[in-house]
Amino acid sequence: MNIKNIIRYILPYGILVFKNKYLTINIFNNIRKFNKKYKIRDNSVLLIEFQPFHGETLPGLIRYLLDLDYNVDIILCKNKKKGRNSLELFSCFNENIKLNIYIFSAIDINLLLRSPIVYKYKNIIINTFTDEIEKKYLYKVDIYKLKPICLIHNPNLKNNYFIKSNKIISLVNMDYINRKSSYIVSSIFYCNFQKKVKSNKTIFITLNSNDLYRRNLNLLFKACDKLFEIGITYFTVKIIGNGITIPEKYNNNFQIYGFLDFEKMYKEIIDSDFLLALLDQASIGYTNKASGSYLLSYGFLKPIVLHNKFSDISGFNEKNSILYNNNDNLANAMINCINMSSDEYSSLMSELEISKNKLYSLSLNNLKKVIDSDLE
Repeated sequence: MNIKNIIRYILPYGILVFKNKYLTINIFNNIRKFNKKYKIRDNSVLLIEFQPFHGETLPGLIRYLLDLDYNVDIILCKNKKKGRNSLELFSCFNENIKLNIYIFSAIDINLLLRSPIVYKYKNIIINTFTDEIEKKYLYKVDIYKLKPICLIHNPNLKNNYFIKSNKIISLVNMDYINRKSSYIVSSIFYCNFQKKVKSNKTIFITLNSNDLYRRNLNLLFKACDKLFEIGITYFTVKIIGNGITIPEKYNNNFQIYGFLDFEKMYKEIIDSDFLLALLDQASIGYTNKASGSYLLSYGFLKPIVLHNKFSDISGFNEKNSILYNNNDNLANAMINCINMSSDEYSSLMSELEISKNKLYSLSLNNLKKVIDSDLE
């Protein structure tokens, strides 16, 4: 073991981060003051995303905060890792003077959170909170004095702030081993759009992924093989994103887009009829955590095709979605979609909109409660 590895082993993680990010880049960053250059408006809330992903949940949080009549500042973190977060996420707010967007380095975010000026905010929301976030980005930040609202995406955190704080929100109602339930604040707004009628040729849409636990496209291939065997070919499946290779035999029915920026991806979702979640029944972790497919279905009023195992956590039912009870029944669920009349589709979408409005109202009220509450 060389001397560098010995130092890494002995020193606490936070000190190593401080050394690598704070001292070796520019020591003067540590004495820079934000007070002169960073202005905070009255009645403002700060939203921070440290990660290069999960930015798609920010517009929904912004929508709630604007509805609560706050000014909103967004800070995205400059990240060496290429991610999806970009300014286009906020294009639907371009004309809104109540929103400011900044891109800061991790160092500058840390300095801001350690400076007195940050306490001028009514509240601070961390959009992705994990054990690693506290270790990597909140070095020397007094989190109990800062009292941020933290959005968690899975229930397995171990840090004390997560366990003890009442300032924890989640996208769905998750069960925890070491703490009471969090507040549901489901981010289900992405952009403004027009509701559509069902296409003559049914259009499904799904997202590609190498992680079959998250989205198993092999279920789609198997279902389509069954449809082809019985002569059902009048449908289209849009596949967005890079992941597993799509066999050529599906080229007549699949439209393969690869990576799309958010605006283009949202357009393709809006122009589709049904969203295929493709959650495998073996992916039991998703019975207690959020899937992006749930949020997209509500956000774009796109009825989801989903295994019944995941209906409780997501809030979908037989009135607002297409549910099936076994992986092998996906083909039958797709047939139901293909054969659905325009009136039936309109009724399904109306039920989904009722569910969305209830979830939106619940989330808005929950966020208000968390903002107004003192740290316990």
